Amino acid sequence: MEPASLGRDLSASQARKLRFLAVQLVGAVAVVHLVVGLTGFLEILVNGLLVTYLTEFVFERPRTLLFTVSGIAILAGMVATARGRLDLRRAYLLGITVLATYLVGWLAWHTVLDHGFALTGGGPTEATHAHGGILATLFSHYVEPLLATLGAAGSGTPGTGRTLLGIVSVTLELAGLVVLGLLLRGDPDIDRTGGRGIGLTLDRPEAGDDARESESD
Repeated sequence: MEPASLGRDLSASQARKLRFLAVQLVGAVAVVHLVVGLTGFLEILVNGLLVTYLTEFVFERPRTLLFTVSGIAILAGMVATARGRLDLRRAYLLGITVLATYLVGWLAWHTVLDHGFALTGGGPTEATHAHGGILATLFSHYVEPLLATLGAAGSGTPGTGRTLLGIVSVTLELAGLVVLGLLLRGDPDIDRTGGRGIGLTLDRPEAGDDARESESD
């Protein structure tokens, strides 16, 4: 699949491969956010603070609730699309919207929302680092941790799970946006609705798809 050929007028084989890739990327994003959200809820439940959290601290720690709900919603949307209940165009648009919202939320959390302190009117007891805008945030919260994680892996020193999860999540979201954008623009089946045979699937495309498609032309 040549990069130059991606975009408008995808072949049926290319579209199937990109749909398969989209399932992996978007599904992984949903799982990552569910893990983070459910881990937070488990901590809250173990300490008997569920009611307190929902009534007093949900705005201070909104990611626990938002990640859990959005992760479940993504998986539900994928199932609905696979069963033909949701047409491909709407599925791609919803996927792009959710992934873009995650990325914008991630940037906002580390800039204007000041890790949640701006939501409660409070502030950290001491400044751990300064936010210098979007580019500085991308460098300090993505590029720098990524390089540090790669360096740690090379030296045999494990990095922190939270840092690694954040890097993985942002990378998956960016890749998912690209793939869904290509599908939205060029999937030949995008305007067909209710077709169970063209929905998202976990089945890997067969290696001979391109050859068979060429022979049929």
